[in-house]
Amino acid sequence: MTSRIFHPDSQLTTLTTICLVAFLATIPLPRVDNMLIGSDGTGYYMYVRSLVIDHDLSFANEYVRLGWPLTTPTATGLQPNQFAVGSGILWLPFFLAAHGLALLLNGLGVATPTDGYSYLYQTAIGVGSIVYGAAAMWLVYRTSVRYFPRTALAATLLAWFGTNIIYYMVIEPSMSHMCSLFAVALFVFLWVKWRGTMTRGRWFVLGLSGGLIAIVRQPDGVLVILPVLDLLLSGKMRRQSLVRAPDLLIYGAGFLVIFSVQMTTWWVLYGSPFYSGYFYGGQQQFFWTAPQIGNVLFSLHHGLFLWHPVYLLGILGLLALVQRDRALALCLLAGFALQVYIIGAWWAWHQGDSFGGRMFISIIPLITLGLVGLLERLFAPRRYALLAFLGMFLVCWNMLFLLQYRLGYITMSGPISWAEFSIGKWWMLTDLWARAVSVIQARL
Repeated sequence: MTSRIFHPDSQLTTLTTICLVAFLATIPLPRVDNMLIGSDGTGYYMYVRSLVIDHDLSFANEYVRLGWPLTTPTATGLQPNQFAVGSGILWLPFFLAAHGLALLLNGLGVATPTDGYSYLYQTAIGVGSIVYGAAAMWLVYRTSVRYFPRTALAATLLAWFGTNIIYYMVIEPSMSHMCSLFAVALFVFLWVKWRGTMTRGRWFVLGLSGGLIAIVRQPDGVLVILPVLDLLLSGKMRRQSLVRAPDLLIYGAGFLVIFSVQMTTWWVLYGSPFYSGYFYGGQQQFFWTAPQIGNVLFSLHHGLFLWHPVYLLGILGLLALVQRDRALALCLLAGFALQVYIIGAWWAWHQGDSFGGRMFISIIPLITLGLVGLLERLFAPRRYALLAFLGMFLVCWNMLFLLQYRLGYITMSGPISWAEFSIGKWWMLTDLWARAVSVIQARL
């Protein structure tokens, strides 16, 4: 009985349940806009709501109801939506379940809105994101345990609660980040599992998985080149180029089967299957010759390594993985570098309102393999207490940062000061304590 309780799957399930309960517990809290969804999440939500309730991609009514100002119609006469369609598709089972429940309640005489906007529907997609995020972390664990079984669970938990995953899983699940994390985790899991035993059927399935990545977040689509790079680094491409060509064509075909969903969406919205929503309205500003790489990684304006040093530990840990699997480690580093370059080249490299570098959440399945390798290298019985302390410190630091960000002690959109970054967490705790004492005294 005890062994089942402490089994990794049981622990991951327990933590998922805690995240679900935490999300559900926050629903009654007052909100300025009376919405559970918000920010970019509104754009993703429009897809699932419009497809299920209106059976179209005409977003004019969603714009009005969700508080977006109507803009110049596209070439097809529709309102634009720059966001990818993938999250909406992944949320479909949860949204449909909510819609079915709403219809059932009405049939039983309980008046319940069935227009797709109520908290019932918004809660459903939030639960969906939590489920996908948790499934992603299970896949991350299953991938990591293939290489370093002893430290795989610790690395997975550190990545989960020591980075911005926990914020976008529980606090803002309407964003696309849990869906993108799941898509990449599934892709990496299949790729690592099938390395060296690829059949054409597996190449096709891996291509389908890569297509899912690209319809959830297009910038993450560059990760589909990693298995090809793996072949080059291992020498298999050079030795068997003629044999590999059909495999790669099948891989590309699988990718296109899924990505055609996004291309069809662009065609309906903009009149061309090659016209991304980010090309509409000047969002396409990329400065490819001057990427803000230093700022993306180390700036107080949501710098990835500064806000969440677990990412840095993961990258450093890939050096440990080089000794175990050189080709894989170099592929993972290449995937990270591509993401840094793309995000750094974008005009909004700071990622707007963002708890740290939120656009890097999708590469957690890559860096966790490095993190688990680092923990394995450092692990020794005499260091266990020290490593546990450092892990807890990073998790607590992240949680305090989360409170600073969410409770308004630091700005969500701009750079913070060094004082806010460091001693600001203590200031927040003392202020919260003073407020709590004041409330208690007022009620006595």
